Amino acid sequence: MARHLEAIRRVTVDHEYAYDSEGLITNKLKFMASNCSMVLDIGQSTRENVKLFEQRKIESMDINLEEPAADIIDDICAPSRLQYERYDGIVCLSVLEHVYDPFTATREIFRLLQPGGYLFLHLPFLFRYHAPQDLSFTDCYRFSRDGIAWLLRDFSEVTLYSIRGPYSSIFNLHRSWKKGVEKHLGMAPARWLDRVGMRFFGRPTSELQVSGYYAWAKK
Repeated sequence: MARHLEAIRRVTVDHEYAYDSEGLITNKLKFMASNCSMVLDIGQSTRENVKLFEQRKIESMDINLEEPAADIIDDICAPSRLQYERYDGIVCLSVLEHVYDPFTATREIFRLLQPGGYLFLHLPFLFRYHAPQDLSFTDCYRFSRDGIAWLLRDFSEVTLYSIRGPYSSIFNLHRSWKKGVEKHLGMAPARWLDRVGMRFFGRPTSELQVSGYYAWAKK
């Protein structure tokens, strides 16, 4: 427990990008594209931004054979084809809630990174169940700040970027909010909801009652 509390205390929570996830993603991927010699994309989560990288600087991996095919087919919880300390950057967005053992997966990610390498991670917290009915992939886990702090306890530096706030996260539990409202109007309605909600109903730890977190961690 003492080690867990220590891990929580050294985590920084940044609310600056709460309503600008795309800006945060672009900034972090541009950093990796400029500063990393080899990046691993777990779950092909950079599909929309892979053009930021030179082709020789990024490899993709997935557990499923699907189009577009990943460079490496492997299981991040028990990898057999990936090389330890090959990468100085790893991107893993919206993947670990779907794996059967995210704690083992994170240990493997740590081993895949070179010393001084960077991990860019996304994990949901207050978010709806989103596995398909045929369970072609599952939806298993949610992570608070405290849980992510323990998940990333072996990294030397950890910054969490919260997504949305306590009131907009309630609306985001409904699929129609993100697919309908935010798709057409952006994050302005979420910002307004949180501003009004916190003004009239209080401020229930706005950086901790959120729909999820991006994490930037250094080995």
